[in-house]
Amino acid sequence: MRKFGMFLVCGAILFGSVAWVEGQGGAQPKGGFGGFGGGAARQNALTLLNNEQIKKELNITEEQLDKLPAEVLNAIAKVLTDKQFKRLKQIELQQLGTGAFKDEKVQKTLGISSEQAKSISSILEDSTKETTELFKGGKGGFGKGGLGGNTEKLEKIRTEAKEKIYGVLSKEQRKTWRDMIGEEFKMERIQFGGFGKKGTDPKKAEPKKDI
Repeated sequence: MRKFGMFLVCGAILFGSVAWVEGQGGAQPKGGFGGFGGGAARQNALTLLNNEQIKKELNITEEQLDKLPAEVLNAIAKVLTDKQFKRLKQIELQQLGTGAFKDEKVQKTLGISSEQAKSISSILEDSTKETTELFKGGKGGFGKGGLGGNTEKLEKIRTEAKEKIYGVLSKEQRKTWRDMIGEEFKMERIQFGGFGKKGTDPKKAEPKKDI
C-alpha cells in the first residue's frame, strides 16, 4: 500500500504540473486547481483508486493496489520509447528526493549494504523529525503564509539529509546514482502560499550542487 501511495505522489506531481502549466497558456477552467472554485480538480483513474469511497465501491483489495504500480509502469513502457521511459524514471527518482533511497530496487541497484541502509534510514528519520518540528503548532501552515516562511529552512533540512546520504555512499555508488537520476529536471511548482500563482521560474532557479 505504501508503494502505491508513493507512486501516486509522483503521478500527482507529474500530471498535476502538466495540467497546471497547460492552464497558464489559456483561460483557466472555473473551479480549477489554481482557483479552488466551485468545481473539483481533474482526477485520473489512479488518483480515484486511492479514494476510500472508490475502493469500497469497487471492493479493491490491498493486494490489488500493491500490484498497480508495476502494471501501470509496464503499460507506460509499451507506449513510450526506451529513451522516453528511461527519462521518466530519472525524473521520478528526482521527484522522490532522498525518499528514493528507501526503495528496495534503488538499494539493490546501488548495492546498498545493510549497514548503509541503517545509516540512511537514521538520516531520513532525523530529517522527518526536523521537518515535523518545523511545522509543529501550525507554523507556516496553510492560511499562515504556507511554506513561504519556512521554505529556506525546509530546503536546508533536505539538502543536509541529501549530503549526509551521499556521504554514506561510496564513490562508485554516487556515480551510479548520478546515472540513475540523469540531468536535473526543473519543474515549475505551485506556490502553496498563494494558489494560482506561478512557482519558481526554471531559468532563474539556482543550479543544485553536484554529488
